[in-house]
Amino acid sequence: MPRRMLRTRWPLWILPLIFLVAQVALAAGPRQTENVILITIDGVRIEELFGGLDLKILKSVTDDDERVEETALYRKYWAPTPVERRLRLMPFFWGTLMAHHGSVAGNPATGSRAELTNGHRFSYPGYAEILTGQAHDEVINSNDAVQNPFPTVLEFVKKELWLDTTQVATFATWERFNEIAEHVVGATTINAGLEAYAHPDPAVWATSRLQFEMPEVMGDSRFDAFTFRLAMAHLRTHRPRVLYISFGETDSWSHAGYYDRLLEAERRFDSFLRELWDFLEADDQYRGKTSILIATDHGRGNTPEDWRSHGSRVEGAQYVWMAFISPDSQLRGEWQNAETVYQNQIAATLARFLGLDFLKQNPDAGKPIERLFAE
Repeated sequence: MPRRMLRTRWPLWILPLIFLVAQVALAAGPRQTENVILITIDGVRIEELFGGLDLKILKSVTDDDERVEETALYRKYWAPTPVERRLRLMPFFWGTLMAHHGSVAGNPATGSRAELTNGHRFSYPGYAEILTGQAHDEVINSNDAVQNPFPTVLEFVKKELWLDTTQVATFATWERFNEIAEHVVGATTINAGLEAYAHPDPAVWATSRLQFEMPEVMGDSRFDAFTFRLAMAHLRTHRPRVLYISFGETDSWSHAGYYDRLLEAERRFDSFLRELWDFLEADDQYRGKTSILIATDHGRGNTPEDWRSHGSRVEGAQYVWMAFISPDSQLRGEWQNAETVYQNQIAATLARFLGLDFLKQNPDAGKPIERLFAE
């Protein structure tokens, strides 16, 4: 007699579940992302990002006895079309990243919008929405130095992937990120504002010291260059799986009414992106295995009278933009005639790139931006 085959007795309810999981896995395909870099640049308007120099604002800040066409900003950044102007302002972002490697949402001229869900339209609520996946207007309603009452996606990824503290790091221009970036103090690495960064390389240590020797013109912030240099040092040395870099000069110069310094800060940001990209492309851990999300915390007014400002009463401050560069997304260039995306979707999208479901931590968070994974 033939031997009887051994049979596993599966409960009837589990078979449809196994089939569903298998179908989802097949649909998702192989995931390439092993690292994520989140980058924010404070208060950069959609007008400059998608259109470059704003001639109306330039005229409003030009002295009456000077012709706009003779200003250094006009000569450097003016061009007849928005596409040409933005390429002059941010040549690497537009000429390389968006042209060949990623996509950007938020340009109303192409039928795309990106919006806040918080009603405050200023920094702490904006960054908290990005990192927690949800607006908490009644609780997070100021820029005060209050520890984030809610766990962030940075803490979630650290826990889910069993990473050590150095593997999830935040480097920020604004000192408030010591409170914003984590719910449990010390859960991740944070270096924000005028804060020393200990490093064995004497050159890095000298850079850390230098930030304290500069004129204090940024208030509770440091210059973006220090944020970037220290973040790059951490990237090279500690090889983090998740790195968050937050730049802030753009907001400071806008509030102060220095349109020239605002544009130069955006131009420097573009050069930082180029240097970061060159490093990632030359490194075996990061090349072809890293997803990058770039965003802003809030918009600003869209007229010469209110471009310096933002807040709940400033029209235009609710509109933002988001860019995505990922080996797991085929989208390129500007989004065309797309559904509106929201700032509260960034956390879940970041986690999704790493194969994680952020809604496990916060079921009320915005869902991942499915369009990134569907094409």
